[in-house]
Formats: sequence, structure tokens, C-alpha cells
Amino acid sequence: MLRNKVPFIFLFAALHLLIITELPAQTPKLIKTIVVDAGHGGDRDPGATGQYENSLRSKEKDVTLAISLKLVDELKKQLPGVKIVPTRTTDIYQSPTEKARIANEVKGDLFLCIHADSGPLKTGKRQVGTRMVTRYKITYTGKGRRRKKHKEAYEVEEPVYEYFKMPLTRSGTSVWIFAAHKTSDKLKAIMGGDENFEIEAGGVDSLETAFDFSSPQGKIIAAIYAKRYQERSDRLATMVNEEVENTGRAALGVNQRQVGIWVLQATNMPAILVETGFINNPEDERYINSEQGQQELAEAITKAVKRYKAQVEGLNNTAPQPVVSNDKKPTASGNAAVDSRPVKDIKTINVKNKKISVDLYDDGDVDNDIVSVYFNGASLVSKKPLSTNPVSLTLNIEPGKNNELILFAENLGNIPPNTALMIINDGSSRHEVRLSADLKNNAEVRFELKN
Repeated sequence: MLRNKVPFIFLFAALHLLIITELPAQTPKLIKTIVVDAGHGGDRDPGATGQYENSLRSKEKDVTLAISLKLVDELKKQLPGVKIVPTRTTDIYQSPTEKARIANEVKGDLFLCIHADSGPLKTGKRQVGTRMVTRYKITYTGKGRRRKKHKEAYEVEEPVYEYFKMPLTRSGTSVWIFAAHKTSDKLKAIMGGDENFEIEAGGVDSLETAFDFSSPQGKIIAAIYAKRYQERSDRLATMVNEEVENTGRAALGVNQRQVGIWVLQATNMPAILVETGFINNPEDERYINSEQGQQELAEAITKAVKRYKAQVEGLNNTAPQPVVSNDKKPTASGNAAVDSRPVKDIKTINVKNKKISVDLYDDGDVDNDIVSVYFNGASLVSKKPLSTNPVSLTLNIEPGKNNELILFAENLGNIPPNTALMIINDGSSRHEVRLSADLKNNAEVRFELKN
């Protein structure tokens, strides 16, 4: 569960953590370091507690620590070549800035934050007995100054009630990333369709903060995080949700929120927050406190991390050999491998001159994307890595036809899919086009000459 108020200066510090000058390679080719954070901790920050009648009275800080320690052990066992760094291994308090500092100083490649969810509890009322109480009947005699008040006592039996906290009916595991506000349909459904609920309410913690993400600083933080880490965080979160669902447990989907998930936006790496269960739901509280439930969650998250690691590190990303048909009909590019893939991503650009210049860059992070480029059937670039240095081309546009430039992915890079940023200059105007290709689909730009 996340802290209720975050000082502005902490979030401004997050801005400076994220605004980093261009590095030669911001995306690691290998997942070398994973940071595991047990949410809350210490007497100062116990997190949510079991408060419903007959609950285990468990504290979130203890649950998150137990699950995190099992997750650390499981990651070490299944990924022996990876450095696993816990933010805490005992019951101590750490501020969000401290957690982010630890993750950033060890140059983590992934940040896994473990929490337990909660919610506002309704109060129930029931009769537990009766008691005799004395009441008084008031009568009056006489009039005017002679009017007198008479009080007559009598006994009555009245019910005795007690009040208690009713348990939550919500249950399940949800995964959160720092991104534009979006709530999964499953989680929205158990919240009664309210997309603006506070995940962890009841006066303990909340996702809401006073920081304004519509401010210039807020927009910069959100934009930088989205550019560098949002897609990868979403990919890992999706895999965690799938592995949780494979255990038979209710998986509430991948959810996004910019407001309040400070520890995710201040870590300079892909980051997710796993709400393992609702601590004020009886079934969930027993599950996340049990050895079996904690181990099951640790193993599910580890499976997802292994899948993510394999994908990021580009296993089996080599383009398959094409199946060459005996049909001798000419192809658009003259290359059977290229023409065996359909075009999924098509952009059309109007240019004003017959001769244009095109610069190709790796879009976003430099992650070893390798491409070949064909223009009107001719090979212009063969198996060229994309980087922050442009691959420069000069194209001659033929009037009256769709001049076709095809981007063919030779691999998926370290972070699939293969993406390119194309800067087009026709002498009088400049265009930016982002293309995405994979091992099944090409990307294409069509140029039309407009006088």
C-alpha cells in the first residue's frame, strides 16, 4: 500500500532521477540486477491491517516482507546468474526516496514492489442482549402559576447492540504500473464500476497525492517514464497477471495510474507493483499469510520474470528462413523473404520534391534492432543495426505512383518489436514517422509527390 501524501520536493527529485542525458545504450542487453521491494515497514509504516471481525489482525508490512523474502529466494534459485537485491530484509522503515535510491544505485534492470491491498470497511450492527432501563413519565396538573410537573419512574427492557467491521467482499491479485490512468475491467467490476476508487483506503494509505501531473513538471515525468519504461513495465506486468491466473487465483489485470505510485516513477528502470491480495478479505488474508500462498505468489512472479528476461535478451530472435515458393511470379521487393511477410504498419507521406532525404534511427531505446530497407523493389540497406546515429538515404520519388519503402526486421532487438524513427526532409518540410515491424510483418512508408 502506498503513502497518502508525498511532498512535492520528493516528486521533483523524481523528475531529476528520470531526466538523464542520452546514454549509449539505456536498455541493458542482459537482465543483470533485479530489485525486490517489500512495501511498508517498521512501527512508523505498518501499511494496511486486518480489521474486520475475526480477522487475523495481520499487518501489511509483515505480509509483504514474507512474500518478498520467498520471491528473493526463488529468483536466486531459478536465475543464478542474476543479482537479486532486496530493499529490506527486516522490519525497518524506508521512505519511498530511500527505496528508489537503493534501486537506482545498484543499477537495477527491474523493480518488483510487493504490497497487499485493502479498502474501506462497512460497519455492521447486531443485537447481543437486552437490559432494563429506568424511564420517566412526565405529567402536569393545575393551570397558570399553580401548574405543577410530576415525574413517575418506570422500568422498560431495551435491546443492546454491538458494532463490528464487516469484511471486504473484494478479492484477487492486481498488478500496477506508472502510466496513464486505466483500470482493468475485472478490477473495476469488483469495485462496483467506479474507476476512481482509492485502492488502499480506510485512513491508512491511498494512491492519491497532492502532486499535479498536468503541471509542466508532472508532464515531463510522465512523458519520460512512458518513453523509456512504460512499454516494458506493461509487458512484465501482463506476464505476472497471466502467471497469477495460471495458479487458479483471481487475477484482476494490469492497471495504470500516474497519481500516487511514486516509488515506481522514481526508479530508473521498468517497475511494477503487485497487490498480492486484499488484507481485509478473509480468504485473501488467509492466503497471503499462509506459507503455501506466499510461495505460490513468489513462484508465479518468478515465472513471469523468467519469461520477460528471455524475451528482453532476445532469445530466438533470429529471423526464420523463408519458405520459398516454386511460383516464379515477380515480387514487390524482389526478395522472397521480404515478400513472405504481409505489411501491417503502413504510413503515407506527401512530399513536394522528387528528391528527398531519409534518416533512420532506433526509436526510443537503442536495443540492437537490425533492419533491411527496400525502395520500389531495390535493396537500399542490408542487415544494418539502428542506433542514435542515422542511417541516411536519398530517395528519388516517381510522380504518379505510390513509391514504397519497406522496413524488414532482421531481428526483434533486445526489446521486441523492431522499431525505427524515420526523419524525412523534402527540402521544404520535415516529417517524423515511427515504424514497427516484427518477424511476421513488415512496415511500409508510401511517398506521394504533391505539387
